[in-house]
Amino acid sequence: MSTMHDVAQRAGVSLKTVSRVVNGEPNVSEQTRRKVDAAIAELDFRPNSVARNLRTGRIDLIGLALPYLSQPYFSSLAEEIMREAERHGLTVLIELTEGDAEAELALVREHGPHLGGLLMYPVGLSDAQALTVARTVPTVFISERAYDAHVDRVAMANREGVRALVGHMVSLGYTRIAALGADHTGRPERAAAHLRLDGYRDGLRDAGLPYLPELVLEVGTPHWNRQEGAAGIRRLIEGGIPFDAVVAFADALALGALHAVQEAGLRVPAEVAVAGFDDTDDARYAHPSLTSVAPGRAQIAREALALLNDRMNGTVGQEPGRLVVADFQLTVRESTLGGMAAWGGA
Repeated sequence: MSTMHDVAQRAGVSLKTVSRVVNGEPNVSEQTRRKVDAAIAELDFRPNSVARNLRTGRIDLIGLALPYLSQPYFSSLAEEIMREAERHGLTVLIELTEGDAEAELALVREHGPHLGGLLMYPVGLSDAQALTVARTVPTVFISERAYDAHVDRVAMANREGVRALVGHMVSLGYTRIAALGADHTGRPERAAAHLRLDGYRDGLRDAGLPYLPELVLEVGTPHWNRQEGAAGIRRLIEGGIPFDAVVAFADALALGALHAVQEAGLRVPAEVAVAGFDDTDDARYAHPSLTSVAPGRAQIAREALALLNDRMNGTVGQEPGRLVVADFQLTVRESTLGGMAAWGGA
């Protein structure tokens, strides 16, 4: 395996200059930077190889690759990761990929040589591409999708969380529970939607309730937003399909559902209960406040950084990737509180 000395010799520069280029420090001429970058590419020199030769023992810049920041879940997750990274003395470079595989790979090609590690929420990567990423830079995926590659992964309890939501609704007397946010394409990048639909089925089965396709509203990711949530519920109302509760697969969808239900003159939760998933700030301050599944963002950040530190420090070898599933919490608020009976409903 190539070393920093090899890069310095190939480029004809000092070790300190290689360190400066790898860490993106100033005071390096463009001509010198190009020579060092070329040597790194020729020698297939990996960031963790550089890091072991630096005074600090590693590069303290890590990448965080997310598909979007417009969705509240991802913006709040980024905040948690940056807080946790700061505790580890790490600087975070955030890159948006729009869920595009080529953008995800380009990020690794362009920034990989200068990163000590990478946290990525992959959307478009194939199994082979995921393995390429993991071999290029120490990597931890934050993802519901299971990859065949030997890569560490942190996931949330998607299935279990929605199952608990349905059970909560049933315990309050609701029986015609709509699922908002389903995806029937089977595409692996939509694993979160598939798992949450599985949880919905589990909850109905636990309660002995039938699975009614007319109550399952498809909204393919990345369109988990308020507009789609409202549109889905309007379709139910306008179609005359009776329902008394909505389990939305994201808070944004649930907030849209709240709007559509109230727009139709229905009382929440006396006539229709609504709950979401993600426990965002918007859920806390909705009117009524929104019952939601908190997926454990702080734990996701902690576990992801712990796994990444192991990879960056070389304390784990080439064994199969590790999986950590974060704990969830059902946060009950006004949108379901007490159930229909407590509010004079049926």
